[in-house]
Amino acid sequence: MTPIAAFAIAGCLAVGADRDQILARDVGLPSEAVVALAPAPGVVRRFDVAELRRIAVRLNLPEPEREACVTRPAAPPDPDRILETMRAQLPGARIELLDYGRFPAPEGSLEFPVAGLRQVPGGAMWNGFVRYGGRHRATVWARVNVTVSAARVVATADLRPGQAIDAASVTVETRDEFPAAASFAASVDEIAGKLPRRLIRAGTAIRSDWLASPNAVQRGETVQVEVREGGALLQLTGEAQGSGAVGQTIPVVNPMSKKRFSARVEGKGKVTVGGTQ
Repeated sequence: MTPIAAFAIAGCLAVGADRDQILARDVGLPSEAVVALAPAPGVVRRFDVAELRRIAVRLNLPEPEREACVTRPAAPPDPDRILETMRAQLPGARIELLDYGRFPAPEGSLEFPVAGLRQVPGGAMWNGFVRYGGRHRATVWARVNVTVSAARVVATADLRPGQAIDAASVTVETRDEFPAAASFAASVDEIAGKLPRRLIRAGTAIRSDWLASPNAVQRGETVQVEVREGGALLQLTGEAQGSGAVGQTIPVVNPMSKKRFSARVEGKGKVTVGGTQ
């Protein structure tokens, strides 16, 4: 007999999964007033006649003649529901449920966030929880095998730090692997011309954070400067005092006034600033 069935036989009212309070109507009194906090999962909260009569007097309600009880039902998680929840988080993934915690959990919203998934010897552990009572969580764990098919850019030769990547030195492969928190390059266009920050050995899938964009502006070169203020646009030349990739800010000097200012790199030999220099 499950705990839920046992509670039903005992005649206790089950408090809703989204609630954390017992209302007067839950114990047979005609009112929406809060009379107590809801019990913990699997626990029965009993109200004897004397307590119910005190509540009734306080709320100016008819006095009851019998006791009442309220419970928050709890039962072991349903494995089918566990898999359904996981598949919603990782659509298209192949997930095999190897084991799961059978400790009774309350009714509520079952969640298995991807952040709770980690690789361990022989598979992976996936920590989730049941959200109930508005702000409470009951932990649920599962051991799984999980793989996803993903496009990966793979080095076909050793890629040296600081040397621009040639498209001929990489290829794209589709691999079945554990879902990775890190971001991997999925197309050659994403990485061609970029600079490895570290040595990348042949056969290695390339992570985006291993790469740096090449500098569009080099220290000491002459750059075209666009100054925007309101609707006005001023163009002039400047001298880069630092090197930078697109999107980075570098110091620039006006060769006429010798005034130094910061500018954002927009492209090869081109920078912008937001006010008159």
